[in-house]
Amino acid sequence: LAGTLVSSLYKLRDIDQSENGFFVFPDISVRLEGRFRLRFNLYEIVNQSAVHICSVVSDVFTVYSPKLFPGMSESTALSRIFSDQGVRIRIRKD
Repeated sequence: LAGTLVSSLYKLRDIDQSENGFFVFPDISVRLEGRFRLRFNLYEIVNQSAVHICSVVSDVFTVYSPKLFPGMSESTALSRIFSDQGVRIRIRKD
């Protein structure tokens, strides 16, 4: 796993214009081909120690070899909305 593996909380508006908290990981990449899941852990800093709050596991995703890569998909509406609010995310120009 490569890229920024830690995120602070971002207070952002979502697709419905509701204000929520999001953790953004715009540059994570996997260097081996295969099928994977990611585990995300939430910690709270209390009195100079980290307290584990919860964990969630992502859906399975596939990493392809360069030869079999099906091509870039379109940027999601949520990614575009976050970018419009100043989050540094690469947005695919169509």
